[in-house]
Amino acid sequence: MTQVDPVTSPKAARDEALAGMLCVDTSGNPRIPILMEMVGAMSRAVDPKEVLRIFSSRIEELYGPRGYVSLSTRGLGPGQYKITRLLHLDDPFELAAADPWQDWDDLPVHTGGFFGEIVRSAYPELIHNLSLRNDPGVGDALARYRSMMAIPLFDDGEPLNWAIFLRDEPQGFTVEELEQAILRANLVGTTVKNVLIAKQLREAHARIRAEVDHVATIQRALLPNPLPDIPGLKIVASYETFDQAGGDYYDFRALDNRGDGRDPDPTGLWGILIADASGHGPAAAVVMAMLHAILHAYPRRPDRAAEVLDHANRHLASKQIESSFVTAFFALYDPRTRRLTYARAGHNPPLLKNPGSGGSVIRLEAVGGVPLGVLDETTYEDAQLELQPGQTLVLYTDGITEARSPDGAMFGVGGIERALIECTGDPACVVQSITDILHDHEAGVRPNDDQTIIAIGVE
Repeated sequence: MTQVDPVTSPKAARDEALAGMLCVDTSGNPRIPILMEMVGAMSRAVDPKEVLRIFSSRIEELYGPRGYVSLSTRGLGPGQYKITRLLHLDDPFELAAADPWQDWDDLPVHTGGFFGEIVRSAYPELIHNLSLRNDPGVGDALARYRSMMAIPLFDDGEPLNWAIFLRDEPQGFTVEELEQAILRANLVGTTVKNVLIAKQLREAHARIRAEVDHVATIQRALLPNPLPDIPGLKIVASYETFDQAGGDYYDFRALDNRGDGRDPDPTGLWGILIADASGHGPAAAVVMAMLHAILHAYPRRPDRAAEVLDHANRHLASKQIESSFVTAFFALYDPRTRRLTYARAGHNPPLLKNPGSGGSVIRLEAVGGVPLGVLDETTYEDAQLELQPGQTLVLYTDGITEARSPDGAMFGVGGIERALIECTGDPACVVQSITDILHDHEAGVRPNDDQTIIAIGVE
């Protein structure tokens, strides 16, 4: 049995693969390295002007100095054209100073003359003994040249642009060169078009990202910062968005005023909210901003948590936002009695952890209901409980429970419950424990939704 050397040099492997074949030596051809460098440089170009600069300079290097004119008939009448570029490749002269991709309207429209007749036809032209003087479009700028090739460049099947090559010699081009130029110029034209599209996409993407960043800034400004100081409570929050802008939302609002009726009274009734708009990104962030406005415009001090969700649901449903809804948990909390009155609209039930490591975890699922914005006539119900010192209320969004491991398993409410049992119940410990176990579960898998955790400890 033949032993195969596990370490074989690339050259040895190539020689073995080509055994018995005749490999023509091209190392002495000076044009191939230039062509290879040209196509490599063009593939890296990020601007259409750069593509043309690379192409024209390498063509001059390959075939010697020549003139070049590019024309465009895009959107113009018969015999009309614009000169988008005019170059003498043996000197730095360039007639068209405007950028044809940015300053199209600044380029003059020419009619008639030598080039006017050329662009009337969609057929290539090869002209010897050229005499081009006093032309309506270029005057005597091309008078030095004695031969020309005119190549139509096709865009979506139409000859909307032209590449004109010129030489000083009276018979400077051959039919064979014309054949090559037809393919070469159209391939370069396609490259220019693709680079231009890629540039426009990058610019559009940058504008969109800037707008999304702005939306994200506005959306984050709607979150309470800093977190409020509610008597008898310690609050810690973790808020991570899938993209810059997110659809998760939480809020704390003092609902009573001091004796003067103007300043909020932190010792009075508080509204506590966590909500999650369907989807994520800017659209979800806009819906969250709408919910913020609806709730902050609530006209009176609520008596029941459910009436606030009724109000929000009527307003969101009336907007008829297609394929959009909001899950929400809203509670009224009285620091004086530690009484929590809550209602749910399709949101995951909060968890209540009893004191200490190993303390039991209770799901607050006595009441529920459909998400906000789905049914305009729906109403919600209340439930009540009295919080005890040492207990911790944990609010979260489904980006936590629906986070997946590499094998596709969801974290689930059970994952949060395991994290709670292993921590003391201090709000900072709660958030850190859930976050650590969640990241272990995901094991590098990118979350597919926003992730929010609110831990409220009773002191």
